[in-house]
Amino acid sequence: MRNICFTIIVLNVFLSCRPQPLDIQLDRYEPDIVVASQIVPNYVMMVGLTRSFTVLSNAGYDSEGDAQTFSNLLIDSALVTVMSESGIDTLYMLSPGLFASVNELEETGGSYYLRVVDYDLNKVVEATSTMKENVPLNKVVPSLHIEEGDTTIDIYLKFKDIPNQSNFYVLSVYSRNSNKGGLDVNAFFKNGSNNIEYQELIDDKDQNGDMIERSFNLSSISTDDSLMVLLSNISEGYFSFLESRERSGNPLSEITNEPVNYPSNVNRGLGYFNTHYPSIRFFDLKELKD
Repeated sequence: MRNICFTIIVLNVFLSCRPQPLDIQLDRYEPDIVVASQIVPNYVMMVGLTRSFTVLSNAGYDSEGDAQTFSNLLIDSALVTVMSESGIDTLYMLSPGLFASVNELEETGGSYYLRVVDYDLNKVVEATSTMKENVPLNKVVPSLHIEEGDTTIDIYLKFKDIPNQSNFYVLSVYSRNSNKGGLDVNAFFKNGSNNIEYQELIDDKDQNGDMIERSFNLSSISTDDSLMVLLSNISEGYFSFLESRERSGNPLSEITNEPVNYPSNVNRGLGYFNTHYPSIRFFDLKELKD
């Protein structure tokens, strides 16, 4: 009985010391415009536009449901222009959040000025980028790797570093299931249609003009897939942006990541506007079985 009374007293003291919950009023979150860009085969510029969000803001909207929230992140009411020495190119919307150029792009060294007007947010962002020199892939060899009955894909590649200057590269490998037909090059660039299998940021420190070689294994793809190997010579600023995202643990292929505190060249916005001609190799892995 004494123990029971003692327990009741302790519980009463504990409950009386527990602080009362506080009502916290948060200001409504104002999304920013997030910019991403990529140049694809036939030298067409693609610009991705989304709206930033926080975990407390429900993407800045009152709607419910994952699909609706994701839809709210995609910008579909905007005027997107890119100005260069060739003139002003008004990009057209391929799908919500994805815009493409029409005019032919500048050669290496040409500058691009991006301007985005989001009518829904009533915001304008601007960014400038210089076209980087293309660095060709000298050799790319996919091969079968069979171990204990499991078949995976090995990749060996090499390329020559640009001499007498500091260079920064991003090496990427994308996969796409090709069971339903042959290799469709353009399909790799449809929004959400590919999976990134490998990504590496390469600094050419201590490799002035040398051949750079890489060998790696892709364990999550099969011989029914097709591959795109992509090498890009990028600016130091974009390299820092990608490096920051890599350290944060966010997948580079997810356009809905919030690039807060990441390096950015977008005035009054987020993300990074970059221009470079990537070197691309395509492989239908079914041919390895022949």
